Order: sequence, then structure tokens, then C-alpha cells
Amino acid sequence: MNKLITICVVVVLGAGSTAFGILTHHVWEFDTGEVEPTANVIDVPVGVAPAQLRVQAGQGSWDGGVWTLSGKIDVIIDNDPTPLERKEITIELLWAPGEDLDPFLPETDPHVSVSPWGTREVSNEPQGGDWVLTTLKYVLYPNPPEEYITITGDILVDKLDITTECIPEPATMGLLGLGGLALLRIRRRR
Repeated sequence: MNKLITICVVVVLGAGSTAFGILTHHVWEFDTGEVEPTANVIDVPVGVAPAQLRVQAGQGSWDGGVWTLSGKIDVIIDNDPTPLERKEITIELLWAPGEDLDPFLPETDPHVSVSPWGTREVSNEPQGGDWVLTTLKYVLYPNPPEEYITITGDILVDKLDITTECIPEPATMGLLGLGGLALLRIRRRR
């Protein structure tokens, strides 16, 4: 009986480590004049490198708490190397029109792309004045080893918030469920 309990606990713990996904969360608030700022909030699991944000040289500058982007920002996010079924990415960008920061770029909404490409949902929510909170949700199949997020436009950027979750395949969830049921059954016998 003790052997069965031990096996069930090992199955539950083994499946549980990836059953609920692997989360990363990064927030850049552009509150310093750094050309390639480190995220203000970094929440990544052990063994996963923090995301890197790169602004193309000469294509933007810091101005009193906002980034005047007239070009592109690249964000590289490494993943846990465990092969998982899919990756869900939520990007929140707080921005305003750039008012002719670069005469060669049209004044349009920012363009955001994720590589590798996946399904996408977009919503825009006015925040007062010219400021807009754009939320983009991507789902990638399967979970890639890393993602490249590119933001382009002639805009002011106040905040960039990126959350990712690696979702395990259904078999892992099944193992977790079986382990839990086995533990319940053992408990009832006693």
C-alpha cells in the first residue's frame, strides 16, 4: 500500500511541474533613458533567461518617461526547452501617436508581429487623451524554443507588458488527473 502511495505522489509531482504551464512576465515602463532597458518586472521560472529588449540604433529616444519610437523594438523571449503543446502570449502596449517623429513613417497604429506566427486577437481601449492600450493575444502551435516580438511605428510608448504561458499536452494533464484519482481511492480505502 505504501508503495502505491509513493508511486501516486511521484506521478502527481512529476506531472504537476508542467501540467499548469510555464509562465513568464515582463514589464517595461521606459522610466529611464536606457537605450536597451531591462524590464521593471521580471518573473521567469528558474532556468529560463529573462527577455531581451532591443531598440534599433537611431530609431527612438527616451523623453521624460516615454519612448519616442520612430522605428522598431525587438523583444526576444526564451522558453523552457521542454516540448509543450502550445504557447499563449499576451502583449499590452500603452502608446500614443508620435506626431511626425519620423516624416518617412506613416502615423498609424503600431504594428506588432510575433515570430513564429500564430493566431491573433487584437483590442484597443482608449486611456484618455491620445493614449491607447492595445492588447494582442497570440497562440502558437507547438511551443517554440523562443519568440521574436517586433513593434514598429511612429509612436510614443509608455509601457510594454508581455506575459507568456507554455501549455502542456493533454497527456500530462491526464497523468495529473490519474494520480489525483489514485490518491483519493487510497484515502477512501483507509
